[in-house]
Amino acid sequence: MARKQQSTPSYGPPLPSSHHLVRLGAPQGSNNYLCVDAEGIERLVEVSKPLKRNKMLFIMRGDFAVINLFPTVADEKTRLVGEILHILDKGDVKEWKKSENWPRGFEENLEPTSRECQAEEKMECEEQSQMEESESRP
Repeated sequence: MARKQQSTPSYGPPLPSSHHLVRLGAPQGSNNYLCVDAEGIERLVEVSKPLKRNKMLFIMRGDFAVINLFPTVADEKTRLVGEILHILDKGDVKEWKKSENWPRGFEENLEPTSRECQAEEKMECEEQSQMEESESRP
């Protein structure tokens, strides 16, 4: 007998109020990641259990994700505030941008890719070496 197919929830453009779109930052260990939302608020979130079970899950710094925030109590002091529900792939990001629901905060401060960083570092090194050569000449 075949296993029943479970319907996967949609993480398309109109998100429920409890979900937020964020950019993932540096991993903090034990499946915890720093993330920044479109307003610039930094939060610590964990990978949800259904995502942990996925054997081929790759999370990279700069990826976009949908998170769910935990209910908070005023006197509770905890750093962990939510869980990652879904990692957006390139197709998901295109869908969000086409629907014009993409947050403006993510458009303004796009991080350079590693190739761009390497090119900038190379140019800075070349400029430094040229300056040193010109200073050493009489």
